Amino acid sequence: MHIVILWAGGSWISNIAHLLRDLGYANLIAIDAQESQITQALREREIPVIIGHGKYQPKADDILIYSEATKESPEVQSAFQLKKEQHFPMKIWNYFEFLGEVTKYFCTVGFAGTNGKSSSTSLAIVTGKKLIPELGLGIVGALVPDLNNKSYYLKEDKKSEFRQLFDFIFTGKKLPYQLIKKYYFFLEACEYKRHFLNLDLEYLLIANIELDHTDYYRDLADYQSAFVQMNQKTKNLTFVLDSFEAPEIFSKIKKIPLKHWNLDHIRGKPTDCNASLVAGLFQELNPELSLEQIEKEMKPFKGIWRRMEFLTTLPSWAKLFSDYGHIASSIQLAYETLRNRFPDHKLLAIFQPHQTHRVLKGRADFQKALAPFDQRAIFSIYTAREKLSDFADEPLFQEQHFQSFSEFWAYFAKAVKADYLDTFQAVQELLSTIDERTVVIVFTAGDLDYQLRKTFLMGY
Repeated sequence: MHIVILWAGGSWISNIAHLLRDLGYANLIAIDAQESQITQALREREIPVIIGHGKYQPKADDILIYSEATKESPEVQSAFQLKKEQHFPMKIWNYFEFLGEVTKYFCTVGFAGTNGKSSSTSLAIVTGKKLIPELGLGIVGALVPDLNNKSYYLKEDKKSEFRQLFDFIFTGKKLPYQLIKKYYFFLEACEYKRHFLNLDLEYLLIANIELDHTDYYRDLADYQSAFVQMNQKTKNLTFVLDSFEAPEIFSKIKKIPLKHWNLDHIRGKPTDCNASLVAGLFQELNPELSLEQIEKEMKPFKGIWRRMEFLTTLPSWAKLFSDYGHIASSIQLAYETLRNRFPDHKLLAIFQPHQTHRVLKGRADFQKALAPFDQRAIFSIYTAREKLSDFADEPLFQEQHFQSFSEFWAYFAKAVKADYLDTFQAVQELLSTIDERTVVIVFTAGDLDYQLRKTFLMGY
């Protein structure tokens, strides 16, 4: 029997492979379409990695955990077919279905919102492991320096108990009743396709709500409705900031005042928002904790991977930053932060949009957010989960007669008064032309970050 993890190069689902390896599972197989820093990290843990789909044939006693992006892969389709035709009791879960199973056995806190959920989850895990003794498990969709550049936390001295929980989920082995809901699980809760509704939550934190995932949600009201559903499904409390405009249908709300927090490495309004919410949660879990105690333990938090992360100084002495920003408000906030920090420098934004749907819905917003930069460039859009045929009825595609995504990307670049870079070599050529008075920030939720690290970071 193997536990097969598909799309293992994703920062989210790779957590599962590492976590299970830590719990002593040696029967893991990780599958992804391409090599990345994440698949390299899996190999370093001696987890077998298969690059390319169709090379592994699932067996009747296998367990599959897959990303929605691989739902149509040969492995997943074969497993479902095997289960249907042979009537095998195979366990096949997508990522959030599996997490939903895990949350049934922990007292789970979900961290949600359009922006800030990775940062707030990470801050809560890193601080909570010092202040909340019952915190046993944490999973976030980004690498965290304070967790040894991992994206999960596992309470080391309780591994034997957690192994019993996971054995029960996988095989139905006997589970001691006293382990159920004994420990806290802090988890980043993604709203895409309402995935977070799979989760069994005791508490929910919502950092903010701003329309996103427009390939799935029709409009802001539809997007908000997902959070309303999650709020109603949450057993105890939902934490929001005082300024949060919650729909009247929201229930069990606890509003937290916004406070300024003096952290050593990260600052600004987003940090204050995240820290205020996390502090409100901690005081609910342990009323004896003071804000002073919480701030003391938060202070050394270093932030997370790909959130205004300084990557390196280029050979020209220009500074290079990477940011996960893929919506207009994130780009605008990054500009304001960098302009305040480097008032006399030229700011160059290289933006790899994440999905054509977002660009189509938010063209005006992106143009406004990118306009203040001294120089702009657009790298080929990361069209995850998209096909050109999906846009056959879009008025702009019909008007411009786009025959490829690259034609649309070039059109978008021209609309935001940016250079269009269709290859990574073009990115390198642009970076070779700048000087030490330039600060470069690369916005990408796609593969450009990996190419930059591989090229410019020593020993990567």
